[in-house]
Amino acid sequence: MQAQVRERVLEATGATAIAEVIPIQALWNNYGTLSRVTLTGCELGSVIVKHIQVPPESAHPRGFTGSIGRRRKVRSYRVEKAWYTQHNIGLPEGVATPACLDAHEEGTEFVIILEDLAGAGYPTGRSSAAWHEVVTVLGWLARFHAHFVGSAGEGLWPNGTYWHLETRPEELQRIHGTPLHRYAAFLDARLRSSPYSTVVHGDAKLANFCFSEDGRRVAAVDFQYVGRGCAMKDVAYFVGSCMSGDACEAREEELLTVYFAELRRHLNPKLDGRAVEDDLRGLYEVAWADFERFMLGWSPDHWKLSEYSERLTRRALTAIEEELLDAARGACNQAALTVTRGASSDLDVESKGHGDRASDVVTRVDREAERVILEALRPSSFRYELGLLSEERGDDRSRRTAHAFWAVDPLDGTRHFVEGRPGYAVSVALVSQEGEPLIGVVRTPATGDHYEAVAGRGVFLNGAPLAPAGEGGASAGRLRWYADSSLQQHPRFERVQERFDVSFPGGAVTNALHVLSDPRGVYIKPPRDGPGGCAIWDLAAVTLMIREVGGSALTFAGEPLGLNPPESEFLASTGFILTGSKVDPASVLRELGAIP
Repeated sequence: MQAQVRERVLEATGATAIAEVIPIQALWNNYGTLSRVTLTGCELGSVIVKHIQVPPESAHPRGFTGSIGRRRKVRSYRVEKAWYTQHNIGLPEGVATPACLDAHEEGTEFVIILEDLAGAGYPTGRSSAAWHEVVTVLGWLARFHAHFVGSAGEGLWPNGTYWHLETRPEELQRIHGTPLHRYAAFLDARLRSSPYSTVVHGDAKLANFCFSEDGRRVAAVDFQYVGRGCAMKDVAYFVGSCMSGDACEAREEELLTVYFAELRRHLNPKLDGRAVEDDLRGLYEVAWADFERFMLGWSPDHWKLSEYSERLTRRALTAIEEELLDAARGACNQAALTVTRGASSDLDVESKGHGDRASDVVTRVDREAERVILEALRPSSFRYELGLLSEERGDDRSRRTAHAFWAVDPLDGTRHFVEGRPGYAVSVALVSQEGEPLIGVVRTPATGDHYEAVAGRGVFLNGAPLAPAGEGGASAGRLRWYADSSLQQHPRFERVQERFDVSFPGGAVTNALHVLSDPRGVYIKPPRDGPGGCAIWDLAAVTLMIREVGGSALTFAGEPLGLNPPESEFLASTGFILTGSKVDPASVLRELGAIP
């Protein structure tokens, strides 16, 4: 032990001498040591000394220069110091932790001197736990969480737990393309949206609890990842650390009953204990799924990844999808009713001023339908921290900062609506920041048809699964181009008609819906200068649907059509090709290239 550390120990304890320094363990990546120091000449028989010495990045012994892990770990030591100096005081009875005698930081060196729990009635740890010991820890967690409900957790992690999404980008990347990757940020947002946020231990595994001899009392150690969060993260992580998946499943209700009974007993009486329990119970499987996300990216063969955790994860993801689908469905249906009622009223038609005849017009019905949709989507937007892109509202760029956003077209095909012709639709979609559509709902008020899709789950039309249509029909060998009326003004329109069967069913959404049900259908917008060429809100929902039935949605460069371009909400710069399930997009480009 270094001389300056010895001096701090003697000063903090009032001891006359250090009798012995007994190493307990090396810290992560040999960043320091945890030692028991026996003393003479003071009331304390011994203390625990945590001495952290973070090596310079350029001299890191394992080559972690500039690594995310190194930065995370250094911050964890500062958080631990903040915990012991600011929060580890005035804890209620039954929430035992080691008293802090001194906590010092100088650069990347930390010295934390703690009470030795072995001399305070908590002499032993556990490698496995009997049921009464599980109950003891659940009681500790419940009292701890109850004490900190509503705490700002100043100086702690803003989002506690060592596996928090923001601090684990490398593990997330390793599960790219999976449902858990797709909905990782949704799980995180859902956990953080609880109105009963508390302070969580953040690493509440069995190994971080010290027990009395009889296992009826317990104290917690290792507060490096303590911070604000949902209490269920601690509960799920703890039971998963000391019980098999089968045991967790068999005793799930018993575990939660024990925890919540104790939580309600210790909550601030101003809080409705039943409301708190109802909210947190609904987040138990979400907390399991959040940890599963980390584990699959960190150690996919780990024993903690059980069939039980997989089932809870699937349930959590399905519940999120269903909640968001229900929000989109309700918004779309309400807007369709607004459009239907507006069809019989006088319409004040206005121009948006951008010159594209097919999309330039707007009415009060467009704006009222948008208002209805946004109101219906507001709760889900708050709960899951979603951005918004809506045609009449404009681009506030939240689509570039939020992990996902609603793409809303309250009335696509307004010109058809104004002229009293079918071909208009309401479209609501959820799109990831990466530009992948996750959920899409479309309703056509003139026909009453309702389409909806969730990525990976197919398309449903009026509640029934939609399969690609058969090949039959006239001119089965020719491609069928569903076009905007603007195509008729194109100087090569006659040449297009020689190679394609062309029809003009409606606005962009309606055109794409025809492709959805026509294996030899296409909907095309070549690249162009300036705005236009359809926008994200036009294509978000229908792109998902076309892909779900085996069709394609590509740019003119043959790349997958991304629905969150950085420059503009319009897709003019790339153009797009939507094709039915029996069309080779390359053949479409060849056909177009053959038109002189």
